[in-house]
Amino acid sequence: MKTCPICKTKFEDSADFCPKCKAQLEEEKVVVKKEKEKIPKSFWFTLLGVFGFILLVILVYNIMYAGIA
Repeated sequence: MKTCPICKTKFEDSADFCPKCKAQLEEEKVVVKKEKEKIPKSFWFTLLGVFGFILLVILVYNIMYAGIA
C-alpha cells in the first residue's frame, strides 16, 4: 500500500500520484514497537542488599571509631 504524505489517503501499489492533491505517493512504513524490557525483581533485591550492606559498614565504622579523633 502507498500513502499520500499530504492527505494520508491509502492507494494501491500501482498508483504513483494522489488524485486528490497530486502529491507523489510513498510506501507505507510499518513501525514495530519494541516492548520495553522489564528489570527482574532479583536485580532490585540485590541492589537493595548492596546499599544495605554499605550503610551497615558505615554505621559500624561510625560506632566503633566515633570516640577516636
